Amino acid sequence: MAYAAYREHPGVPRTHAPMTTPTSAFHVLDVTVCCADALRVRRSIAGCPDAGVVRCEPLLHACYSQESDAPCVRLMIRLPIASYADVLHRLIECVPSGEIGRLVSWREHLARCGLRHGH
Repeated sequence: MAYAAYREHPGVPRTHAPMTTPTSAFHVLDVTVCCADALRVRRSIAGCPDAGVVRCEPLLHACYSQESDAPCVRLMIRLPIASYADVLHRLIECVPSGEIGRLVSWREHLARCGLRHGH
């Protein structure tokens, strides 16, 4: 098993926002996996109550921390904080390697996707 537990992506500002916001109980977890594994991840996450993949970005650069040179995608998984452990367990169980990135609030996710003030 080869998982990178945390990776900062260039251009993503670090914030010190509280983990829970009054506007939403959801958070978003970035996960990078090989393209060939993305469907397996999506199906596994679909089994988690209230969790799901909200965005899939193909990565045009090589994933140097991955074990192979296969093309990768970044999946953005929306989940309630109570499902965090279940989502991680499903990821590690269904995909042999990948990168588990930052957990951000739903509002911060919307803001980094270009929606002003996270609305």
